[in-house]
Amino acid sequence: MRDAFATRDMGAVLRAYRYHPAHGHRALPQETVSRWLGTVTQSQLSRIESGRNKVDALDKLVHFAQALKMPPELLWFSLPETADVPAQRSTDVFALPDGPVVAATSMHTDSALADMLLRTLDQYSSTDNLVGPQSVLDLMPLQLRYVETLLADASGKDRQQLLYVGARYAEFAGWAYQDTGQLDSAMQMSSVALDYAQEASDDTLASYVLMRRSNIATDAKRSDLALRLADSALEQASQLPPGYRAVALRQRAHALAQLGEAKLCADAIDQAHVFAERRVADSEVDLTGYCTPEYIEMEAAHCWVELGQANEAINTLQDSLVRWKPEFRRDLGLCLARLAVAHATDGQVDNALIVADRALGIARETKSSRTEDQLAKIPGILAAIGADEQARRLERQVRSLRT
Repeated sequence: MRDAFATRDMGAVLRAYRYHPAHGHRALPQETVSRWLGTVTQSQLSRIESGRNKVDALDKLVHFAQALKMPPELLWFSLPETADVPAQRSTDVFALPDGPVVAATSMHTDSALADMLLRTLDQYSSTDNLVGPQSVLDLMPLQLRYVETLLADASGKDRQQLLYVGARYAEFAGWAYQDTGQLDSAMQMSSVALDYAQEASDDTLASYVLMRRSNIATDAKRSDLALRLADSALEQASQLPPGYRAVALRQRAHALAQLGEAKLCADAIDQAHVFAERRVADSEVDLTGYCTPEYIEMEAAHCWVELGQANEAINTLQDSLVRWKPEFRRDLGLCLARLAVAHATDGQVDNALIVADRALGIARETKSSRTEDQLAKIPGILAAIGADEQARRLERQVRSLRT
């Protein structure tokens, strides 16, 4: 960065900033930085970085420096002494945050429009829980374009709240794509969510999105990436509310289970239990309201199945089903599919087929790719223990889901 400032070329500074390693292995998108600057489009920023457009006017130089909070001692021009410096972003490579992390724990904002959009998102989520993501998937790009339109004219507190709304919608879109098996699109949407959360200086929300990216990576069997993302979500663990720590630790356990690290996985599950029990009811209702000790138990069972510890998984999953809430029908199918896998792994062929049949019925309604993926494991397990006819029949049923 010092070399870039020494050129006295704002384009070189902006490019060095976008590609700074503090932003991860990918450069910050030009669209994101142009939104932060507020006065240039993505194409104008591209021309500035390439040297085709020069930023020479003092007022523009001052605006860019203030918008990105550049250190005055590195600038080749002077900043006004009374400059109104914008709030620090969590991605800022020019300075460290000097205040506590603010948790995004409320559904309510000071903006009636933002509140309306969040209430609409809550309705989408309820619909998704009942019938799966296909019913809402096509609406997400439309809503995100609408939020982007609103952001173009927003400033101050309104902009901050709309950035939060944009992050929530993009995160939900990532979830919907994930549950339909479109993992590349899921990762792209969660990247958009992370951009919004970081621009809003909301480290708690950014941690949640990083946890979600880790979850997508486990579905893609990219276990090492999943572990790195889960660890990134926990980087400022001491400043996260308990529910957020619990879901990130649960996701870390998933990645460790895929890697065969049974002891480390069990440790992460134990820690997740501790923080799930500390979670204050209703204070984090919008994002981690689902993170109860019972939820952690069910997620632990998924890890035990992954690690081949079928008996422990069966007991846990059966206990979870007794307390299941009917509004979470799509995830009921996933829980049943995991239980069927555990029964099959334990050699209980009849129980595996009975439970798998119930999961198949729900999967036909919800079109959940995650449930289908679990069911697709069972024929191979049955064939390996000599139940060839049952394996072939179930394989045909699973194949019919996917066609």
